[in-house]
Amino acid sequence: MTANAGSTGAGIRVLVTGGGGFLGRALLREIAKPGSGVAFARVLDLDVSQLEAGPRVEAIPGDVCDAALVRDACRDVDVVVHAASLVDWGQTTPERLEEVNVGGTRNVVEACRGAGVCGLVYTSTMDVVCGSAPVVDADETTPFPSRFTNEYARTKALAEALVLAANGPELATCAVRPCGMYGEGDPYHVANVLRIVKDGGLPARPGSGKARFQHVYVGNVAHAHLLAMRRILEPAAGIGGEAWFVTDDTPAVDFLEFMEPILEALGHALPPRSRRIPYPVMLAVGAAMEAAAFLCRPFVRLQPTLTRSSVRFVCHTHTFDGRKAARQLGYAPVYREDEAVARTIAWFREQEAAELNR
Repeated sequence: MTANAGSTGAGIRVLVTGGGGFLGRALLREIAKPGSGVAFARVLDLDVSQLEAGPRVEAIPGDVCDAALVRDACRDVDVVVHAASLVDWGQTTPERLEEVNVGGTRNVVEACRGAGVCGLVYTSTMDVVCGSAPVVDADETTPFPSRFTNEYARTKALAEALVLAANGPELATCAVRPCGMYGEGDPYHVANVLRIVKDGGLPARPGSGKARFQHVYVGNVAHAHLLAMRRILEPAAGIGGEAWFVTDDTPAVDFLEFMEPILEALGHALPPRSRRIPYPVMLAVGAAMEAAAFLCRPFVRLQPTLTRSSVRFVCHTHTFDGRKAARQLGYAPVYREDEAVARTIAWFREQEAAELNR
């Protein structure tokens, strides 16, 4: 087994798969801070062009589906953070999602074992407990749904189960389940709502407005990963095989109500709160858009503005209990919501300014 660098005082040597992505870049920012305990970070990602390599950071372009490359990337590291996955709610084929999210994870587990890596931290998602019904104050005892409503959630659940089942004396494993992440570089929640509003695709607010949705700032999720990295290398901590929901310490609110101040700061108004489209109508529209995209697939690939999964995502309550992460990891948010929202707004403003200057 590779020597635990964290126990020698030299600092942890970590591999981050997906380190060029939304969460991966935030994790690298946390790792770069004084006192992080990380001596060296290796990044494996399809796109490492924006990463600054140096004595403490090594960038390797590549795909987790390449088993030989993953084995090479795992050499001489103490812990792996496996954050690489395809995040998708209906545009990617089930086969490709299975290949990346499940097959890629299997490659990472096998490579960790072969290279003598001590710890593996898997980036899971709140979606692993989400089906067609609302999710209210779920904790880690909440089972996976009997039926997933999209392939992304199904493959992430399979991958998480694979990682936790691999936990043992030679390789300690765990999983971090963020709720709805937002922040600088957010390509999913903020970016998608912003795109829809800009394109005039939101004539009214979806649902009743009574559903609550729990967001978490990406910097806080990165901090939770850093805590898990450290703790998984401490055998006495006894956290192998565990999973944790990660949340902010702010109340959950309606999805668009949370997004509203961000959009307004960027100069974009949401429809009035009194103007709403009932959930059943939204669900029917999502189904129609999915059907149209499927029928057009042999000729052209369409990206539906709405899917049934995205409608449920916004119109159903999704709240989570993060107390287990506090108990076992010592997790607490390190970024307040006002600071996190300000950082998010500033980043998107910079992007819009850059687009105007092109």
